[in-house]
Amino acid sequence: MRKLFYSISVFLFLGLLTLGYYETYRIADMRDRIWLMENAGTGQDSDAADETQTEAFVENGEIPGDAVMADGNRENRGYGSYYLIEQEGFLTVCLSDQKTVFETTSIRISSLPESLQKEIRDGKYLKDQQELYSFLENYSS
Repeated sequence: MRKLFYSISVFLFLGLLTLGYYETYRIADMRDRIWLMENAGTGQDSDAADETQTEAFVENGEIPGDAVMADGNRENRGYGSYYLIEQEGFLTVCLSDQKTVFETTSIRISSLPESLQKEIRDGKYLKDQQELYSFLENYSS
């Protein structure tokens, strides 16, 4: 009888410990999302902390602009669409407002085909993250 009591106690303790860990993860995730939402509209250049945040979301298959919205609201709020523009001779990815820099790349515009260079100078539209990363995979060296 005593072994059963101790087994149940250990099981409950581990369950509570796991639940506590999960809740701290959710709180940290929510703070990251709030931070990204607050900084998405400022148009500030990304510093080391911004790049770390972006890399963490991209590794999980998310995009910072997408992370702040529930799946059903992405299209309604303009998140999830991107524009490729030229800045200082390099390809830059902007959010749907065409002003907020999402990511700077090391892809030189001059290394791309002429027709693509013209599209990018005009602001090439990409509808979602899959199309964006497919494009970047194809043209990055």
